[in-house]
Amino acid sequence: MTGFSVANPYYNNGTFNPSLGNFTVPTTGRYSIKATINYATTAALTASIGPGINPNFVVRRTNSPVTDLVTGLFPILNVNILLGLSLRAILGSGTVTLAGDVQLNAGDIIGLFYEANGLTIAINIGGGSPGVVWSMHRIL
Repeated sequence: MTGFSVANPYYNNGTFNPSLGNFTVPTTGRYSIKATINYATTAALTASIGPGINPNFVVRRTNSPVTDLVTGLFPILNVNILLGLSLRAILGSGTVTLAGDVQLNAGDIIGLFYEANGLTIAINIGGGSPGVVWSMHRIL
């Protein structure tokens, strides 16, 4: 994900590149990761999604070793209707919240990513204001 804003009331201490969406870890240590991601589908769903389709957001270390640090699945409605017919659909709008504490090394590059994992429905990530809030803080 790219094109973040660090305008007031948000801030940047110089370690986040808002145009690329990359946070560069300044000092080795433990870090708290928090992200709140709002989304909405751009059209009504017309078909069920398959059983192996699990779209998610992930905070990932992108330098070696590439590591998924925190992940969060989209909310999915999974209903068994009469005669064994099942329906799986993402909610038309919702929020995915990510939170976790991790050990990182100075120079690690961290990004926030959307993983469709087979979902072909167009998603408006962010939508209203504030659509996506993502923060990383060193835990002392």
